[in-house]
Amino acid sequence: MLSAVSDARARDRDEPPERWRLGLALWCGLALVLFATAPAPPIPPALQVHEERALQQELARATAAARRWQASYGDQQIPWDEARGHLAIVIDDVGRELHWFEQLLALRHPLTFSVLPGSVYAPGAQLRLSADPRRPREIWLHLPTEPLDPVHMRAPGEADEEFLRVADSPDVLRDKLNRALDRVPLAVGVNNHMGSRLTAERAAMDALMPELRARGLMFLDSLTIGRSQAYAAARDAGVPATTRAVFLDHVPERAEIEARLEEAATRARERPTVVIGHPSQALVDVLTERLDELAERGIGVYPLGEVIAHVNDPSGRSTNLTDAASR
Repeated sequence: MLSAVSDARARDRDEPPERWRLGLALWCGLALVLFATAPAPPIPPALQVHEERALQQELARATAAARRWQASYGDQQIPWDEARGHLAIVIDDVGRELHWFEQLLALRHPLTFSVLPGSVYAPGAQLRLSADPRRPREIWLHLPTEPLDPVHMRAPGEADEEFLRVADSPDVLRDKLNRALDRVPLAVGVNNHMGSRLTAERAAMDALMPELRARGLMFLDSLTIGRSQAYAAARDAGVPATTRAVFLDHVPERAEIEARLEEAATRARERPTVVIGHPSQALVDVLTERLDELAERGIGVYPLGEVIAHVNDPSGRSTNLTDAASR
């Protein structure tokens, strides 16, 4: 008897009585009727003449303020189709210092900034780069990769970086890449830091590129060695990619930087050109003095991603700018 009573109570808990289901159906039906027959929301009252005049005046003030800001602080941009030359200027080693970084960020030209994942100021630099939506700056990951001479991995500032090495298995290479990307979450692409040994190994590059494609990232081969396989691996994996054409500060002296920038400007008149530099007072001084002049000559500076988008052909394959320049 007790078992039968328990079973009945359990059924009452698991199966609502018929009257409950009927009540629920009635409430749902009533709600639908009320929703269908509810009157339309009232039409908002028309603006009074003085209200409309005040709104127009506020809009005019905001527009004038935006124009003043653009004239004094906004980027000097040349529409792509109107430019006589197209440059992407990539600043590597971002996150190791702030003084020169801030001066480069202040330039009124959209430089591209590649952040070292283990650098002390990497988080703060990314915050600064994304702080003002009126002056967007592309952020890239400067991925530490093994050089020919291992002593470079022990140089000052390198101890906190996790280098991808030739001896790493494909899984380890991908794990290191993903940890680096986690430290630079705003990155839209990757370029190699050092890497004269690793980028020459096609198997290592083939292990990395599908991960970039899956994440929708781009790739720039910094070409720290002439026989690099990185660009070819990116192209074959369907990753939007290109190559560095000029190092601005391979010789870090002002006269040499000026000469390399002029070389890049000449190349840019023939094809979009990617150059790389590193934060220094000499680089800051040259770019501060020369970029406005280049703009007056019709040579524009563009985010690296925009250059890559233009050098990719309609089939989605990429163009090696260095190879194109050598032909």
